[in-house]
Amino acid sequence: MSHRVTARSAELFGGLVAPRVVPGAETSTSELCRFLRERIRDRDPHNGANISTVYVPDSAGDYNAIIAAPYASPSEVPVGDVFVHVPSGVFAVFVPSGLIQDPVEDVWSQVDDATANGELFRAYKEDIEVVTNSGEVELYISIVI
Repeated sequence: MSHRVTARSAELFGGLVAPRVVPGAETSTSELCRFLRERIRDRDPHNGANISTVYVPDSAGDYNAIIAAPYASPSEVPVGDVFVHVPSGVFAVFVPSGLIQDPVEDVWSQVDDATANGELFRAYKEDIEVVTNSGEVELYISIVI
């Protein structure tokens, strides 16, 4: 298990919502999230190579998943979609290690292990999971440094 720490610039995402979820592999691989990911890709197959799942906490401590694409401004987000502005921050970045066959389960398992071992302290802010059409996965977990 290894991860790197990086700073991410602020970014705007727009897309479709899966409400009140628990961040993790089970949510990401759920039928609902797969369906929403395909709807985003179907809209713009040329620009839909990287679809992100942005896990956004609310004031009650619950999370909503925004299955989304990046946009330069709110005016570009399709009518009817929601958008979320993820502020700049420090993130631990996880990529599949190959120890688990499913790459999404692999990265989330690494997060669980790193958190349990005290290797990182989660900030419990926005977390971003990027899945490409080819199945490559990168997971950005907001952390406290």
